[in-house]
Amino acid sequence: MPIPSARRPPSFRIFSAAERFAETPEKDGSTRATLKWNGRILRLYKERGIWRLRTTTKDFRISCSLRTGDLIEARKIAREVLSTADTGVTKGTLEQVALVYLKSPKKCRDDCAKGNVSRLKSLVEFVYGDGTPLSAVAVSELPDLWVRFIAKKQGREVPDYTSRRAANSAINSQLRQAVSSIFRKKLLPHYRKAGICLPDDAGVVEFLPESHRKPTEADDDALCEAWEALRTTDLHLWLVIGLARFCGLRRDEIANARGSWFARKGSGVYCQLKDREEDGHWTKTGREYKAPVMHPILADYLAERAKKAPDAFIIERPDRDRWIEREPQEWVRPFVGKTPKPLHRLRGLYADHIAREMGEAIAARQAAIKAASSALGHTTTKTTVDHYLGDD
Repeated sequence: MPIPSARRPPSFRIFSAAERFAETPEKDGSTRATLKWNGRILRLYKERGIWRLRTTTKDFRISCSLRTGDLIEARKIAREVLSTADTGVTKGTLEQVALVYLKSPKKCRDDCAKGNVSRLKSLVEFVYGDGTPLSAVAVSELPDLWVRFIAKKQGREVPDYTSRRAANSAINSQLRQAVSSIFRKKLLPHYRKAGICLPDDAGVVEFLPESHRKPTEADDDALCEAWEALRTTDLHLWLVIGLARFCGLRRDEIANARGSWFARKGSGVYCQLKDREEDGHWTKTGREYKAPVMHPILADYLAERAKKAPDAFIIERPDRDRWIEREPQEWVRPFVGKTPKPLHRLRGLYADHIAREMGEAIAARQAAIKAASSALGHTTTKTTVDHYLGDD
């Protein structure tokens, strides 16, 4: 027996076919209609001649103006809004998220994006067990997944966010690559368009505290001595190590460096680091600066290459990128201790070299000023600097 309309709960309201496609006047003078979307019947209200989409159910909340008085146009706009709106409903799996992430435009190369998805898979398998596919994890399980990962890594029931431990850096790194890249806010519209509704806090992670790590000890003297011998035995390796140690270049900068990057200015040779669209290379930070080459033999060699072959790569090998990633790292490792990026450690030695040279230059200048002041009979060196040496 049907329930009388007066006793029927609002959630069981039955709409006829005519009601779904026609405007129905209400007692308060407003007009309403309905819209079917993803198996739901949503209400549209016409207020002051403009249609509005509004629903306030517990698990599905949205309220917005549709900016038109035409019902057909209002329904079209409402569907567009619903396809991108955050309605508070979680829907989808991590497998679907990963597929959309790989196809979406983002500030990340394809190989890096695949690596981020691979790290997310490793994280899921660590928490749920080996062989667990991303399709078995619903997006509603975020961000509890991140908390469980941290706790299991620490061997605890609940994560410890108060202690600085040696392993915290590695845990944070894995989380950043798997979470901060895939669940960035700017990628959410792509997920919504694909029908994936993420929790509002899907990408919210409380990272563990990290202690400051000192650079590993390096035997710079032994490294430089061994490097000089490479010039006659392995020119490519000599160049890679030299560009990292005496010019401070990163690995990708070494791989993309051409003769035109180097120029002589005065008595020194500098690497002009900047975005080079014509070469298909962009710097990591976008800042333009000049890095001085701190070894005279290497500086002369690079200046000569800049004249003879400005458009040619400094490292002329068909397997340049893959080779630089492997062999130079292994050659450097015995000299720089246990560091995850041996070649990158040479940038620190280059920075120390620059600081040492600058300190010696400042000390020499101060000694020269004092000698000049004494020879001129000035009572203070300030008089010598102000009237004879200028402000430089």
